[in-house]
Amino acid sequence: MRILQICNKPPYPPHDGGSLAMFNLARSLNRLGHEITVLTMSTPKHRLTDEKKQEFNKVMNLHAVYVDTTPQWPSLLCNLIFSQQPYNVRRFISKSFEDELTRLLVTGHFDVVQLEGLYLTPYIPVIRQNSTALVVLRAHNVEHEIWERIFDAEKNLFRKSYFKVLAKRIKRFEYQSINLYDLIVPITNRDLEQFNSMGNARPALVCSAGVDIDVYSAVAEITSLFVESSAAGNFSLFFLGSLDWIPNQEGLLWFLSAVFPMLHQQYPDLKLHVAGRNAPGNLVKKMDIPGVIFYGEIADSHEFMRANSILVAPCFAGGGMRVKLIEAMAMGKPVVTTPIGAEGLTAEHNENIIIANNAGDFYQHIERLMKYPDLYQKIGQNAQNFVFEKFNNLDIASALAGFYNTHLK
Repeated sequence: MRILQICNKPPYPPHDGGSLAMFNLARSLNRLGHEITVLTMSTPKHRLTDEKKQEFNKVMNLHAVYVDTTPQWPSLLCNLIFSQQPYNVRRFISKSFEDELTRLLVTGHFDVVQLEGLYLTPYIPVIRQNSTALVVLRAHNVEHEIWERIFDAEKNLFRKSYFKVLAKRIKRFEYQSINLYDLIVPITNRDLEQFNSMGNARPALVCSAGVDIDVYSAVAEITSLFVESSAAGNFSLFFLGSLDWIPNQEGLLWFLSAVFPMLHQQYPDLKLHVAGRNAPGNLVKKMDIPGVIFYGEIADSHEFMRANSILVAPCFAGGGMRVKLIEAMAMGKPVVTTPIGAEGLTAEHNENIIIANNAGDFYQHIERLMKYPDLYQKIGQNAQNFVFEKFNNLDIASALAGFYNTHLK
C-alpha cells in the first residue's frame, strides 16, 4: 500500500506527543512493508533541519515545505474582525504547500492520503482534484474541546475573551469538516464518540498512539531498581512536555504553586526535574525556586525518564491522548495525573495509574508512592504490562493497514 502522510509539523525528530504519534505510526507502517511518503510543513516553531531530513530519508521519503506559521498581531486582528475562519486554521494555509501537495499527488499514485489533524482539512479539495486515493482524517484530538477547556481555565480577561471566540470558531469549523473525508481515525474511543455525536457517518477505526515494545522491553528491570532506591530515599519527581503549549504551561504552574511547596516543606531533599522545549521567559523565572531543576529541551527523553522516579502530569486542558504518559508507563514509572490527563488511556486508578483530583490528592498519592515501595512496584509494573498489552505500535499499525485495505477493496 502507498500512503501519503500529511503533517502540519515535522514528525521527526519526535520531540513532543504529536510528532511522536505521527512518527511512530509511519515507522510501524513502513516496517510492515507499506510505502510511506511524508509531506510536512517546516515552521519557525518546528523547523526541520537538513541533517534531520537526511536521517529520516534513510527510512522513508520526506518532503518539507517551509511555512511561516508565526502568529502576527496584524493578521490576527484582521482575522478576528473580518473573518469567521479560526486563526489556528488560517496559519496553516499555504500556496507553496498546496503546490507541493499537488505535485506529489499527480506523480505519486497513492492509495491513501492520511491527514494528521483538523488543521489540514482545507487541503481536501486539492486532494480530490488530483487523486482518487482514500482521504483519511487522523484526528489527534477533538480540537474545539481543547480550546473550550483553555477558555474555562484562563484567568486573564483579555485572553479569555479571545479564547472564547477562538473556541467557537474552531467548533464551527470542526463541525463543517465532518464527513468531508472518506475515513476517520481518532486516537481514542472517547474522541470517536464525540465525532459520532457531531454527525460523523464515515467508517472509523480508533488508532491510539503507541510505543515500540522492543525498545522498552530492555528496561523491564527498571521498576525493581527504583524500589531499591526508594528504600534509600532517592525519589525524584519529573515533568516532561512541550512548554510552548498552553495546557502544559498552566498545569506546571499550578503544580508549582499548589502542590510542590507542600511536598518540599515535608521532604526538603525531594527534587522536581522539569524538561520541555520553548519555555517562555516568565515561566522559566517561576521555576527558579528551591527543589526545582529546569533543563529546557533535552536530547534524550528516555534517559531523562529513566533517571527519575514519578511522572507528574497535572493536565486540566488538552484532548486526545498524552503520549509521554504512555512512554513513562512503558518504563515502569508510576504516573500521577488528573482525570483529563488519563482520558483515552482506559487505565485504572490505583492499579496501573494514579488519578488525582486536586492538590491534596496529588500530595497524598505522591507521598504514598514514596513511603510504600510495594505500591510503587505494583503501579509501575502494572503500568508497563498495561502498555505492552494495549499500545504496541506494530499491532496498532497492522490493524490500521487492515482497515485501509478493507475500504480500498
